[in-house]
Amino acid sequence: MMPKVLSLILFLFVATGPVKGNQVILSADLWCPYTCEPSADDKGILVDAIDSILQQSGHQLDYQLVNWARAIKMTRSGKYDGIVGAYISDAPDFVFHTEPIQISKMCFFVKKDDPWKYFGKDTLKDRKISVVNAYSYGEYFDDYIVKNHNQGDKSIVQISGMDITKTRVEQLKSNQIDTVLEDWRVFPYNVATYKKNSDSQWEAEFKSVGCLPGEGLFIALSPNRDTSKDYAEIINRGLKQLADSGKLNEIVSRYE
Repeated sequence: MMPKVLSLILFLFVATGPVKGNQVILSADLWCPYTCEPSADDKGILVDAIDSILQQSGHQLDYQLVNWARAIKMTRSGKYDGIVGAYISDAPDFVFHTEPIQISKMCFFVKKDDPWKYFGKDTLKDRKISVVNAYSYGEYFDDYIVKNHNQGDKSIVQISGMDITKTRVEQLKSNQIDTVLEDWRVFPYNVATYKKNSDSQWEAEFKSVGCLPGEGLFIALSPNRDTSKDYAEIINRGLKQLADSGKLNEIVSRYE
């Protein structure tokens, strides 16, 4: 006769079937080509990468687009599993995987006919620099933002919202700012998209005139979810497989 305990285990296995993968809720703001529209075929370099990793481990991605400051707040509280495209300095209390998915370089963009160039903090005098509220630009520059935001002639101008490129282009157009600090991929990509979809006749061109040190881009996982350490290990294994197989390079190439 089969023992009762073994009989019960077999009954539960048959009744419930294999354990299904979790739905992993990750949030980000619109930061194409890293994090793009959830409804698009190409959702962004980082989103496509983490989606592939999660699928390989039997999980499903629920990717949501929200304001960055809100994304951090809601993930910290445990509503979301993580945020996509974070520097470690964005949320140092979060749980991080070991290696970054990509390296971000924040660069200074100006109008093409602007002779100014960036050679360190001493060259920032009299510039009006656009940065995004709640973004980290790395420890090197975050301290400068704190010290100079809303000081004097507002050398640091913080903006927020979902259509940041449009706001910045209009601010440059009206001379409210003269410098944009943004990732080396993000600003050119979004300006090209803005021009393509805009009725504006403004045809100004931009150039990069210097960059800050590179920073790793991560999936930052909630400090208030028990699954975060497990997801970090899944990303560690999956990212190595993605890189070794060449699939990560394939994903990146779709956005170039």
